Amino acid sequence: MNRIAVLLFLITLSGITFGQEKLWVNQTKVNDAMKFESQLNPEAKFFNQNISMSSDYYPYLEKYPLQNPVVVQRSAVNYLPLSVEYFFSEKDSLLRIVSFDWEVNRHNKSIQELAKGWKDENKKLDIYNKEYERIKKNMIQIFGSANSDDQEPKSVKSPWGSDTYLSRKTVWDNVDLHAQLDLIFADNTHRVRLTYYWKDKQN
Repeated sequence: MNRIAVLLFLITLSGITFGQEKLWVNQTKVNDAMKFESQLNPEAKFFNQNISMSSDYYPYLEKYPLQNPVVVQRSAVNYLPLSVEYFFSEKDSLLRIVSFDWEVNRHNKSIQELAKGWKDENKKLDIYNKEYERIKKNMIQIFGSANSDDQEPKSVKSPWGSDTYLSRKTVWDNVDLHAQLDLIFADNTHRVRLTYYWKDKQN
């Protein structure tokens, strides 16, 4: 009887922690995503920040100019804090792309605080790699089997200089949606990021 109780507790706990990483995958008005966040956490705080989105992540950027995202900070499941950024088109407030960022000191930190944090994070590749694996398993439950998947970090040359950094990428792609999970581990960037966008049905 005790073993059954422990098993039920672990299953319940797993559901609670995964809840903090639930995704809103319906392409709706941005307000509907905010309602979803409020259901996850009635005390959720939303804020706007001047964050630009690259066409490397969102190929329809020219056709659908984006507003600054609505950002919400969620509770960390393991080591890395989590923030979610909901980008929407300025004309109709329709969600276009969502970014989940597991990253220390992502928002509202001075350059001095960031520099100190980078030194600390540079020693934690194993932690980031384990977080990546954990998150990837959760995303497979949502998106299914990946179209491509880096099994371990690989060295990549930076497009902004001669330096290299470590990277992993997992991609899911279907007729409706494109999702990508990235690990970036560089001297001044330490991040696991999930982005997903809805494809343009008008093309």
